[in-house]
Amino acid sequence: MCRNPLAYGITQDQKEVDPMLRVRTLELVQEASKLLDERRMLRYDQLSGNLAVTDLGRVASHFYIQNESVATFNYELEQKKIHTDEELILLICCACEFENVRVRQEEMDEMTKLLNKSCPLKVSAPLEEFSGKCCVLMQAYISKARVNGFTLISDTNYIASNAGRVARALFEMCLKKGAAAAAAKLLRIAKSVDKRMWWFQSPLRQFHDERIPENVFKTLESKKALNKGDYDSMADSLALLDMQINEVGQYIHWNKGGATTKKCVSMLPRISLTCNVQPITRGILVFKLELIPDFTWSGRYHGGAEGFWLWVEDGENNRIYHHESILFARRTHPEPMEIELTIPAFDPMPPQYFIRIMSDSWVSCETVYPISFQHLLLPERSMPYTDLIDLTPLPKTALHDKRFENLYSKFETFNPIQTQLFHVLYHTDCPLLLGAPTGSGKTIVAELALLRLKRIRPKAKCVYIAPLKSLARERLKEWRSRFAVAPLKWKVLELSGDTNHDTRALNSADILVCTPEKWDLITRGWRGNKDEFNSIRPKNGKKFVKEVGLLIMDEIHLLGEERGAVLEAIVSRTRFISRQIKLERKSNVFKSDQERENSAIIDDEPESTRILGLSTALANPHDLADWMGIDVKGHTSKRNRGLYNFRPSVRPIPMEGK
Repeated sequence: MCRNPLAYGITQDQKEVDPMLRVRTLELVQEASKLLDERRMLRYDQLSGNLAVTDLGRVASHFYIQNESVATFNYELEQKKIHTDEELILLICCACEFENVRVRQEEMDEMTKLLNKSCPLKVSAPLEEFSGKCCVLMQAYISKARVNGFTLISDTNYIASNAGRVARALFEMCLKKGAAAAAAKLLRIAKSVDKRMWWFQSPLRQFHDERIPENVFKTLESKKALNKGDYDSMADSLALLDMQINEVGQYIHWNKGGATTKKCVSMLPRISLTCNVQPITRGILVFKLELIPDFTWSGRYHGGAEGFWLWVEDGENNRIYHHESILFARRTHPEPMEIELTIPAFDPMPPQYFIRIMSDSWVSCETVYPISFQHLLLPERSMPYTDLIDLTPLPKTALHDKRFENLYSKFETFNPIQTQLFHVLYHTDCPLLLGAPTGSGKTIVAELALLRLKRIRPKAKCVYIAPLKSLARERLKEWRSRFAVAPLKWKVLELSGDTNHDTRALNSADILVCTPEKWDLITRGWRGNKDEFNSIRPKNGKKFVKEVGLLIMDEIHLLGEERGAVLEAIVSRTRFISRQIKLERKSNVFKSDQERENSAIIDDEPESTRILGLSTALANPHDLADWMGIDVKGHTSKRNRGLYNFRPSVRPIPMEGK
């Protein structure tokens, strides 16, 4: 442009004012950015000049699709609502990539013959237009029709080399937009162009080396009326697996080929699926899938890996909620693959979703699994959140102990969540479950319960359960620097697989930071029975465990994960031990005339070990709280104050985007 500015419409005066043509270059970039923004291939902010890529632009650049073609695709798919196979094939042929295909008058006779004999799908465009000609030649190529004209052969090769690329681009565009029906049909068209066979033909046609006669394919395809929309050639082929070899030979009218045909059917790529649906909230479901490659692997036909497309769609709304590409390798065959998907749900809940699995390269190899919601129990419509009360921030002097106040020298008042929970934490012993977002001060909430314990029962012990070793080390380092020094001088110990302490050290500890597995192992011997684990369990386990007055369970929402069984055992065993200690007090301590009155007092007291659960915001807090011993049904009970489940948006320090 600098060498020959006149060829680009730049005058000599403009060249003299701007020798490097920076202004003109900027104008060209801005015009191109505006055009691509209109076609949604990128996002252009005219004020700042920032450019942001979009899925549509990323797909177009990957498959080298022109922006004019993208504009055509957007209009046809969104405005005209194209759905049928005939319309989608014609849309592929309307791409600008085929504009240089010329229509010649001398080719019309042969084009008409191809249209009548080799085009199973209707061609709605006239043959005088390039789109109509491309549509005919594309269908003739898939049907393996013989083309005689030299120019038609050249045009057919050009169309065949580009049609698969354009179809793949359209498929990924529809996939990312969530158009389920169009995506499935476009993937079928793309594979048909690659394999030169229709998706409504028998998939056994892809086994070229087995020398299966043509009459076998025609027999299989004629077993049903050839309805291209409803014909399931894959299901009809798989039905042969349930037959004996001689029955297969009789069925396909090729007695000698029963074994060969059955072997080929067993090699068709197909995936068996089991799905477990769990509701997280009323609007979020978790699909736990187990995918099993249910076919015989052949290095000749499958190579080293087989790819599949998997997506979850809503049949009523024709919408894809999740999609991904999966790959099965030869070295791991036939090991299953486990996938966990998070899928949205909407009211009213549809009767079922569908999981569609389509082979990326094999024609007619696809399966649809319905996932029924008939027996699915959803959480309550109104989320059980606790409202954050607008309270005056409570000063740290409310602790009424200079030793405790000095622990929080970095701030003067507690944050809103800590202020709202202060009385329950510091002046009661009821169990408590707190659900709050990260960064809301849950660590100080646990410390307030710890200070309450040491203020009322100085010899009692606190056990902090951290599900991760990294979190346990962090808490150990922090609490040792604060509690193990003067004036408190509390002894803080770590119990994990990397540490080992004797009975004397455990009995003298004030705070134990443990992993779930280690504390589970210790509490199993709480009655003091001797066994093979005496080397790591305190011999007088009953004495030590009975002195635990506070059990802090951090990240308790992991109860449903892999290590959840250990956390469940810890809490259940702790509650059982507390009840046993309470029964012992009731039967042994009170021997006076006021036994009945004192027994009633003990019945009303909380359990000897207070349980404090810390978590993120929960969808089912009532079930978890009831299991922890918090009375969520008795609204007049004082223990009902132990459940606090704040919204994820409740943050003392709001999040800000940059």
